[in-house]
Amino acid sequence: MEPIDEYCVQQLKASGGKTSVSVTKEGLELAEDEEETKKQEEGKTKFENLCKIMKVILEKEVEKVVVSHRLVTSPCCIVTSTCGRTASMERIMKAQAPRENATVGYSAGDDPDHPIIEALAEGRGRRE
Repeated sequence: MEPIDEYCVQQLKASGGKTSVSVTKEGLELAEDEEETKKQEEGKTKFENLCKIMKVILEKEVEKVVVSHRLVTSPCCIVTSTCGRTASMERIMKAQAPRENATVGYSAGDDPDHPIIEALAEGRGRRE
């Protein structure tokens, strides 16, 4: 991807009746049925305590930790805030002349179906 592509894609909100969204930003909504929606709500409830613990541990690195359903094989992902810069834009900004840059707010998204996240939520592997 060329640097100019990043600028253009951010400005291109809609084309041909379709709205473009960044998968690297929070707020991504995927099509789902009632069963999937119910499963997601159960996951949020089940892993709420784990998200709070992870937020305390990662407080200097992320703004929040949430249950994410965008993942398939990874236990966790980092996404930028809705109005924040993408990872590509961060690289472009760092490569430019040094100047004071505002920090980007990151969120951690945990996959409730991943075995590592399930084990953490159940407290397995806890040091005694």
